[in-house]
Amino acid sequence: MARIIPVAPFDSEFFGGRKALEVVARSLFDLVSILDAQAPGFAAQADARVSFAIDGALVSDWSTPLSDTSEVMIVPRIAGG
Repeated sequence: MARIIPVAPFDSEFFGGRKALEVVARSLFDLVSILDAQAPGFAAQADARVSFAIDGALVSDWSTPLSDTSEVMIVPRIAGG
């Protein structure tokens, strides 16, 4: 199972303060769908507010595959202007 680490504010906003979750997901797209089932509204916010880091590297392609040993951090997207 992939280890998912939602950081503030997502840990409390969507995941009841949980600091880590474990899920079986084939890709980031699959992960977002699974997390939305657990935390309704997450998918609608993810595109605009979330960045994902897989094993320490930021990834923007939601088709990126995940393995059972992946660690995925859910971090706030930084917008410039």
